[in-house]
Amino acid sequence: MKTVLIGGGVAGLFFANLYDGDLIIVEKNEVAGRKLLATGNGRCNFTNLNLSLDKFHSAGKDFYKVTLKKYDNFDLINFLNDLGILTTSLPSGRCYPQTLSAKTIRDILYLNAKAKFIFESEVRDIDFKNNLVITDKSKIYYDNLVIATGGITLPGSGSDGKFFDILRPFHKVTRLSYGITNYKTANPLSKKAKGVRVTARARLFVDGKFIEESTDDVIFQAYGLTGTAILDLSNHISYALLDKKEVWVSLDLLEAYPEEKLARIIKNLARKNPNKTIEEILMGFLHAKLIIDVLNRVKLKSKMKVGDMSDGMIVNLIRTIKDLSFKITAINDEENAQVTIGGIDTDFVDPKTFESKIIPNLYFIGEVLDVDGACGGYNIQWAYSSAKACVEGLLAKNREEINVKNK
Repeated sequence: MKTVLIGGGVAGLFFANLYDGDLIIVEKNEVAGRKLLATGNGRCNFTNLNLSLDKFHSAGKDFYKVTLKKYDNFDLINFLNDLGILTTSLPSGRCYPQTLSAKTIRDILYLNAKAKFIFESEVRDIDFKNNLVITDKSKIYYDNLVIATGGITLPGSGSDGKFFDILRPFHKVTRLSYGITNYKTANPLSKKAKGVRVTARARLFVDGKFIEESTDDVIFQAYGLTGTAILDLSNHISYALLDKKEVWVSLDLLEAYPEEKLARIIKNLARKNPNKTIEEILMGFLHAKLIIDVLNRVKLKSKMKVGDMSDGMIVNLIRTIKDLSFKITAINDEENAQVTIGGIDTDFVDPKTFESKIIPNLYFIGEVLDVDGACGGYNIQWAYSSAKACVEGLLAKNREEINVKNK
C-alpha cells in the first residue's frame, strides 16, 4: 500500500518516523522541517509537562481530547528519548531538547525518517477519483493520502495557506486567522514603557463579556501588547477581531495584592512619609517606566505629595493598577504569528484515525486541522499526537486489508 504525505513539516516528520510502510513525502521546500527551526525562538519548545486540554481550541471541542490523552506529553518525550534526543524542562513546564536547539530535533527526525522525500515539488492539484497527486513536476499515485501542509502562519517557511484552495472544493475549511501573536491597541503606553516586561493577570473581554484570563508575562510595546499572557488569549482575540467585535484586555499589575490590602499599605506609607511624592511611593510597587503612564490614566501628577492624596484618589489609583485596560484593534504582525486558528473542519474527520469522512483514504494531521494550542509547546504536541493517531489508524487498516486478501 503506497502512502503519499504532502508536507515535510514537523507533523510530516513525526509521521515518517512512526509509520512502517511504503511512504513518499512531497515537500515544496528544499529541506524538511523549516518552520520547526523557528519554534521556541529556535530552541524548540516541543511539549509541556502541564498538558491541560484547556490549552487547546477547536470548533469541534471534543475532537482532540481522546488523541491527546492517548498520545500525551510523556509519550512524546519517550519517543524523542528513543531517538537519542535528551530533553529538559523549565519550572513553567515547557520542554526542550537538552541542546536547546530546534535543529537537533529537525535533523534527527529527518535522519530517522522512513520515507522517500521529493523536495522542491509543489502540489498543484489532487485527482481524488484516480488517486493522483499532481505536482509541478509529475503525477504520483497513492493508495492513502495524508495532508500535513500546515496553515497560514510563517509563510516564508512554506506554510502559506495556498493548499486550502485545493482542499476547499472537497472539504469544509473553517474561518482562518492568526494565533500566538501580538496586537495593536488604541491606547498603548508611552514610548518610555516600550519593552517593559511584567507578570500580570490578563483578562479578556469581548463586547463587554468576560471570556478568558491568563497570568504570565506581558510586554508593552509602542504598538500595543505582547507576551505569553497575551499569546495565550490570542485564539479568542483573533476570532473576535475577525467578527468586528469590541475587544478589551484588562491587566492586573499586582494580582497578589487585593485592593483593600494595597489601600492599607499606601495609607500607612502616607502617614509615615507624607512628603514623599506619589512617584516615589510607587517605585516599590511598579516598574519605574510604567509609573507615569499609570498616573496619567488617573490624572494624578507624579510630584504630588502622597500625604495630600484623598481616599478617592487612592481608590482610583489602585483600581487602575488592578485594571489597566487596553482596547485591542488589530493583529500587529500576521507574518510572524506562530499558529493558524481554524483549518479543516473536524466534524468531517474521524477523531480516532484522522481519516476524512467525505473522501476515503484521505487523512489530515497537524496544523492543517482546526485545532490550535496555546503558547508553551502545545502545537508541536498536537502535531505528534495527531500523527501517531493517524499512523495507528492507517497501520490497522493495512493489516485488515492484508488479512482480507489472505482469506
